[in-house]
Amino acid sequence: MKINLNLTELLTKAWKITWKFKVLWIFGILAGCANSNNGNFNFNNSNWNSNNDLPGSSGQLPDWLRKFQDLRPEQALRSALDQYAVLIVGVLLALCVLWLVFFCLGMIGRAGLIKGAASADSGTESLTFGGLWSESLPYFWRLLGISLLVGLPFFVMGLLLLVVLGLGVFTALQGGDLGSGGVTALIVGLGGVLMLLLCVIGLLGILVGLIVEQAQNALVLENLGVLPGLLRGWQVFRQNWLTVVVVGILQGVMRALLGLVVALPLVLALIPVVAGAAAAAAFQQWILLAVLICGCLLVWLPVSLLIGGVGNTYFQTLWTLAYLRLTAVPANLPPAAAIESAEPQ
Repeated sequence: MKINLNLTELLTKAWKITWKFKVLWIFGILAGCANSNNGNFNFNNSNWNSNNDLPGSSGQLPDWLRKFQDLRPEQALRSALDQYAVLIVGVLLALCVLWLVFFCLGMIGRAGLIKGAASADSGTESLTFGGLWSESLPYFWRLLGISLLVGLPFFVMGLLLLVVLGLGVFTALQGGDLGSGGVTALIVGLGGVLMLLLCVIGLLGILVGLIVEQAQNALVLENLGVLPGLLRGWQVFRQNWLTVVVVGILQGVMRALLGLVVALPLVLALIPVVAGAAAAAAFQQWILLAVLICGCLLVWLPVSLLIGGVGNTYFQTLWTLAYLRLTAVPANLPPAAAIESAEPQ
């Protein structure tokens, strides 16, 4: 088994296409809506008690929290669910609808990137947003079908693991005091098992993701259905697994480097903002603190969208060019052999 691509030519051509056809950046932004590798937000909170200062509270808990302060954790959770169930359900439904809209836009964006990259590689001199949009729409349902067919089992597995962990913790809390450190030990043990299983699912997801990349390109470039596209993607991966894995590793490294390059100036720019926010919090100037945070978000959001759009354009172009070269029929084959080598096996 050997690498069947000229990686230097592949990387260079993908960048030339990305820079020349800037209309693809719009589809790159749209494609980012369906990516599974979005930023994770971690909130580390200190322990609060009734003497902690909360925004605008003058050292006392607000009324809506005070009613829960003397309850056990499971009682407080049950009481909160009873009182705010409608609000929670409404917010969750709104988030689901919003996620669905963005996911659908992401499917169209991905199809547009594949079509645009293939057209640019074939020698076209111009690409238009309207043309790529209309060419991408026929592939929406099929790309959605592949995503659901492949993603649903992983979603169900992850959800089951979280449910099992949650039930284990809830049952332990309901059973009363487990002794000193008993609850902590239980949570740590269940968390360790959960993390191990999630790592296994994650590795399996990476492997399946490489196959899906080939399947999506096959679906758009060869106009295949959902199952034929998946079979074609598996065939391309099976015959060129080392090349696909190398391209995937290269892309992962470049994504990590891009993230570092983008994050470093952002961190440096945030230093004075964080200092100002800390001063505002120290003097309880909450309006000023809110203005600083919102200002940072408003400045960073368009920059983040632009960088993400360019990155998604380059990486999807890279995969499309790799697929085109891996499935290309050698020019020196006789007609009969050419037809046979082009057919899925």
